[in-house]
Amino acid sequence: MSLTLGLYIGQRFLGIAAGAFVAVFLLVVTVDLVELMRAGGDSQAGFADLVGMALLHAPAITITAAPFTVLLASMTCFAMLARSSELVVTRAAGVSAWRLLTPALLTAVGLGIFVFTVYNPLAAAFARKFETLEQRYFERSSSRLSVSADGLWLRQGGPEGQTVIRAQGASGTGGRLWKVNVFQFDANDRLYRRIDARSALLEDKAWRLTGVRRWDLLAIEIDNAGSSDIATRPQLLDEMRIATDLTTESIQESFAPPVTISFWKLPKFIRLLEASGLSSSRHRLHWHMLLAIPVVFFAMVLIGAAFSMRHARFGGLGYMALGCVLCGFGYFFLSDIAAALGASGAVPVLIAAWAPPLSAVMFALGLLLHLEDG
Repeated sequence: MSLTLGLYIGQRFLGIAAGAFVAVFLLVVTVDLVELMRAGGDSQAGFADLVGMALLHAPAITITAAPFTVLLASMTCFAMLARSSELVVTRAAGVSAWRLLTPALLTAVGLGIFVFTVYNPLAAAFARKFETLEQRYFERSSSRLSVSADGLWLRQGGPEGQTVIRAQGASGTGGRLWKVNVFQFDANDRLYRRIDARSALLEDKAWRLTGVRRWDLLAIEIDNAGSSDIATRPQLLDEMRIATDLTTESIQESFAPPVTISFWKLPKFIRLLEASGLSSSRHRLHWHMLLAIPVVFFAMVLIGAAFSMRHARFGGLGYMALGCVLCGFGYFFLSDIAAALGASGAVPVLIAAWAPPLSAVMFALGLLLHLEDG
């Protein structure tokens, strides 16, 4: 196959893929804007703020929809080539279907690499900004959890003020913490108590701390004119309880969502999670799924081509298009099931992330061999 023909097919596919992406992006923004307007009836966000939020949220969603976008682009590209008889002419000139597919496949793999290396970091930054605006305008939950080299930090809010919990280690679900420091602030953001504990266990509506040393800092201020040495001594307790409305589920949901972390920063965040004793399954799964995007795009191009390279005079193009779309939805269904199993730890992360794309490639190759080579 000549270089000119390869460039022509590659450019044709790239142009259609770009148009499909823009259409999907605008559709996502429109749907998201409607949902934000419905949810923001009592918020102080103006229409321009909601449009901005929808634009910030759309890139992360378009990454999820990208395989289907590539599938539609492949089906449209090769259907147009078949309808204009360009495929017939090239096949009559001795060019095989596999050589015709090569430019589109290389373009799709390049797009996949671009998605996780360049587009994903931008989408992650926009998603973080979207979450910040969502908390500001829609008053989402005030509980937050972050992980750093200093350990795990958890914040919980209440009518009496804020409580900040720092722990050196945690169980996989976050329901048990070790080497705990608790800082309690009143409604005026004044630190009034510090608590050090050997461990903390999340029970119903309370943290149960054991091996407690407690400092009542406001009492120290009041007694500052007297014997400060006595006032600054910690009170030793076997255990105590701190009220909370957190659950292990809400703690898990308080992690930085994988979509808000760049592909390049995910490995470091995963190491921090594992060093703290927390489960990193969701984040490792997301990283591998991003890495597998070129393989997914490769499979989508093959599936789209298999259903659309049939010449128009043979008929049945409508059924072929329907079969292509159903295959795309089937892949998404199986991929979501595998992701849920991988995130829960029921199956290894590598299998959950890579089995659906590789299976799609093998299915597409078999389908193309059957339809093209009989």
